[in-house]
Amino acid sequence: MPDGQIVGGYIVPGLPHLVLPRDSTSRAELRNAFRTAGANARAARPDVLVIFSTQWISVLGHLVQTRPNPKGVHVDENWYDLGDLPYDFRTDLELARRTIELSNAAGLQVRPVDYEGFPVDTGMLVTLDFFDPKHELPVVGMSCNIYAGRDEELKLGKAVGDAVRALGRRAAVIACTGLSGHWFTKDIKDNEDRIVGDVDDAENRRMLDLIAQGKCATAMDAAPDYARKTGADMQFKAFYWLLGALGSETAKGKVLAYGPIWGSGAAVVEFAV
Repeated sequence: MPDGQIVGGYIVPGLPHLVLPRDSTSRAELRNAFRTAGANARAARPDVLVIFSTQWISVLGHLVQTRPNPKGVHVDENWYDLGDLPYDFRTDLELARRTIELSNAAGLQVRPVDYEGFPVDTGMLVTLDFFDPKHELPVVGMSCNIYAGRDEELKLGKAVGDAVRALGRRAAVIACTGLSGHWFTKDIKDNEDRIVGDVDDAENRRMLDLIAQGKCATAMDAAPDYARKTGADMQFKAFYWLLGALGSETAKGKVLAYGPIWGSGAAVVEFAV
């Protein structure tokens, strides 16, 4: 069996505003960048998409989807007025199980999830809408443990990379996460959207600049303070997971787009591998 490899790494937002309603023309820069990232990932000919979503929240360790063919209709818990997200995708069971095995061997608590009607999260479905619109690729979906820190997420990401290589897969690894997490608390029109605060905007840009320069170790060191100042989505821990999967703290991330979604910060970032 040939050695597998990570063929692309991405940070993407997972809020439903980018796909619902389907005829929306708002937030075009983020949407177009998401399309570009998805097209670039498919051009790298991955066998599987591995998605860590901060909207799939777990408490007792991490969870990995092992249902062979999750299907159904999802309605976002907060933005239910935007519409429905139907889904029907396949899970790469072998890769999911090997990732769980290696994660547990590294001292992490990681468990499989396999039951009918399990609530697939919005972030996963938004990501798949752009990265696999024709439902051609299998997926490994992973939860975000609310209590996990930097070391745990780096280990979890490394387990993904090791499993990919061991099984000879070509994998795109995707951290579905937001940046600053402050929101408008009243209704706004789409054309009124902006990053809620100047501090949030400045800190988002600083973090993205570090990533673009390949100073990811510095970015990780800065992440706790960044999260404190901006209410960053799940303390920006998906970034740690992504670096663990990429196996590099010097990878440069090309920022394809940065902008607001209902006041929060969002970016599409592509890492060369």
